[in-house]
Amino acid sequence: MDLLWITPKWFGTDLAATTQLGASKALSERGCNISFVAPDEHGRGAKVVNESGHMFHAVKRSRKPGLGSFTFTRSLKRMLPPLFSVAKFDVALVEWQCVSGSHRALDHVGIPWLIVDRSPPVFTSLIGRLQWVEYRRAWRLASESSNIKGSVLKSQALADWHHSKRRLPEGVTIMQAGVEVERYSQTTFPKPLTIVHHGQLDFERDIERLVKIGDILQQREVLFRMHIVGRGNRLQVLQEASLSRDWLEVSGPISQDEVPEYLSSGSLALFPLPDRAVWRLASPLKIREWAAAGIPMILSDITPHRSLGDRSWIRYVRPDASIEDWVGQIQNLLDEDLSRLGEQARSDAVSEFDWVKTTDALYQTLSEIIGPVGESFN
Repeated sequence: MDLLWITPKWFGTDLAATTQLGASKALSERGCNISFVAPDEHGRGAKVVNESGHMFHAVKRSRKPGLGSFTFTRSLKRMLPPLFSVAKFDVALVEWQCVSGSHRALDHVGIPWLIVDRSPPVFTSLIGRLQWVEYRRAWRLASESSNIKGSVLKSQALADWHHSKRRLPEGVTIMQAGVEVERYSQTTFPKPLTIVHHGQLDFERDIERLVKIGDILQQREVLFRMHIVGRGNRLQVLQEASLSRDWLEVSGPISQDEVPEYLSSGSLALFPLPDRAVWRLASPLKIREWAAAGIPMILSDITPHRSLGDRSWIRYVRPDASIEDWVGQIQNLLDEDLSRLGEQARSDAVSEFDWVKTTDALYQTLSEIIGPVGESFN
């Protein structure tokens, strides 16, 4: 099976590209030959993808706010027709940000494709509103395509939401976030207590609550440190906050290869995500990474977090709860055997969250599309 995956992710610099790399590795182990089309600069993306055993085709995408979608779409339109004249693909995965620049070329050569939706736009700024325009347009174009074979969605909640909007093409495949468990070693719970969080550090995620939680822990004379890692529109604010707090360390983005080592220094993970409509459609990756590293966690009690159910290594806090309630949950958890809870988290990750498990449905869908002999449609 020759699979083309068209993505807007910056390999080598974007933690969100974890999905593409993890899922593609699991698919490769089933015999898929995967080629990525993605933005690149300085060859870093090509290096990461090639080292993973996949082909890479670079396109341009501006990093300037407001210009990324325009330059990316234009570059895809120019690059794909020549690629299709020399390379053959049985099927394609097209993330919604790439539909505008890809659908005509795919339909012209008759390649069946699936629209991939890992998340609707999350920002509320002007750029966020523009992204919503592009998002709706992508789904409209997909529904009008002669070769669309369905969708690949991150959660059942997202599928239900699309159904309510009446915009899903026939055929839905759920691919929840996964993790390469073998890349993670279980934390040894170093002292003092180390609270970790990594991911997008954005205002929309109310990420500064972590600092407020730490301030009260210090007031209560809990011995701890907190290490926050990632990129986002509140990174600078968090770094400024760390200057006056000895217990707080805030780092910029790290590569996905560095995440397992970073988590190996953790004792407890926090995710006080607010209860917004867009989060209810998610399937958080970082929770599965924390579980793979054997880290107990405290999460806001919202739909995507609750989808994991009641587990010994998770504590839930109401999203509208006070900072004191979060601190109280931390102190209660410290009275338990964190090591034992971490072992259970790791065990659950091995049995449920590995990409080999979470890509099963996608592989079956791709196999049904191309048929038993895998004839090329190009």
